[in-house]
Amino acid sequence: MRLRTLIGEIGAKYDRRLPMSSEAQMLLRQARVEFEQWLPADHRAEGSGGKGRAAVTPRIAVFNTDETVTARRGIYVAYLFAADMSTVALTLNQGITEIAEKLGRAGARRALAWEAADIRGALNPDDIADLDTTIDLRSKAPLSVDYQRANILARTYRLKALPNEPTMVADLQRFIRLYDLALNARGRGRQPGSQATDTPARGPAATKNAAKLEPKSDDAYRRRPAGRARRTELMTRRGLFVALAAVPAAFAAPIALGREEKPRSPDPAPQDLAPRFTIDLSQHDWNRSGGNLDWVAVRKAGIVGMCARATYGDPSGYHHPSYRFGDFLRAAKAAGLLVRGGYHNLVRGDQASINRQVDWLRRELDAHDANWAMLDIERYAELVSHNMWPRWDDVRRFDDRWAAVEDRVLVGYLPPWVWSKHLGKPDLRAFRGPLIASNYPLGDNADEYRRLYARCGGDKGQGWASYGNRISEGWQFSAQAKVPGAASACGINAWRMAFDQLNALLTKRT
Repeated sequence: MRLRTLIGEIGAKYDRRLPMSSEAQMLLRQARVEFEQWLPADHRAEGSGGKGRAAVTPRIAVFNTDETVTARRGIYVAYLFAADMSTVALTLNQGITEIAEKLGRAGARRALAWEAADIRGALNPDDIADLDTTIDLRSKAPLSVDYQRANILARTYRLKALPNEPTMVADLQRFIRLYDLALNARGRGRQPGSQATDTPARGPAATKNAAKLEPKSDDAYRRRPAGRARRTELMTRRGLFVALAAVPAAFAAPIALGREEKPRSPDPAPQDLAPRFTIDLSQHDWNRSGGNLDWVAVRKAGIVGMCARATYGDPSGYHHPSYRFGDFLRAAKAAGLLVRGGYHNLVRGDQASINRQVDWLRRELDAHDANWAMLDIERYAELVSHNMWPRWDDVRRFDDRWAAVEDRVLVGYLPPWVWSKHLGKPDLRAFRGPLIASNYPLGDNADEYRRLYARCGGDKGQGWASYGNRISEGWQFSAQAKVPGAASACGINAWRMAFDQLNALLTKRT
């Protein structure tokens, strides 16, 4: 049987209301034999439509027989069918069951999302640039959500419009090669010299090619491919996750310790007086500074929180990758900052696109221990040229979807000029979370951040003016603030409240 035919017939005939003897269930079990024609000798396939009763999300999983892995643990390749049989995702995924038995489901999902991000970071960006980092299985069933949160890389097909046979076979073989590289990146690969375990090509040529993809906007970017130093760093820092694959029980104590975070009061003021200040960052700040910020110096200078760009757009549509988010978050946490967030650049899309954007941001927040989220609602030049800038309906649907699946606070970053000129002046009381108004009275005039705030009018500045029947909780008064510990000027937000109020506002769970 052809691969395209097998996948297509399962999608067309699967119905979880039918008994386990149904034709689709038989095709899933038959996959073990059929897949032998497409797999290397040291790989095997296993189809599953559930045990005892039909699964919400049937699958065909592919394992390397040299590895002691199953769908309960380790890394594997799989075809995961959406609950409504509209799509099937070819995914490089991770088993969660054994880890969840030790850490609980939520802890296991966070751990594997973090691991997935690190594995992607160890692979050659040019090899995976066209693949998705999220999947949507159209279900809130726990196992379906597990699959979504543990995804490393994916390619999603519409079952009614599958690619031709050569394309599907080539995609499967590509994912098997990535599978072997991922095993190596996780520290459990084959011995040196084995086929398909070479370090991905990196260096000046890859950097040059990546530079060609640079979008032409201030928020456009491309990360340089990581070198061997990055790979070594991953192995050391993520050694915890190596233990996960080999001895799941070893994970319980380290993860529990990783969750502990001793409260640290802000350093600069003996009295917790308003206003308080947080900074916004993207990978450009890393590039301009030539590396990470000195987060201890940032905290001691009076900055009580931060937010860095985590995601931009629809991972299966118009998007740009984001780099350095994890580096910023981990260093900020190590320095004692309690308020650590990630933001998403919203793009126009239908409900499926909005759902993917929400899930992408959630995964990145989980992967890097961010405790609040921000939705960036702007009209960048590249979004205008592609007619992808967000409308108010996109904002509302993102906010609704977020509230339905997430308990972290979602802050809206909404410049008043975007609200008035391009969104139709909607009533902002409809947005659930706090707002940050962007208004730069002094333009690009750089100065020390407290002095700059005073020059912009301070607590009575024009950025605190009402719009959309609301007064924003935060005001970004400059993108050129000078902050000790930051080598280049950065975006700065003021909040007219004490630290305890701000911490509760941004990091509470709804």
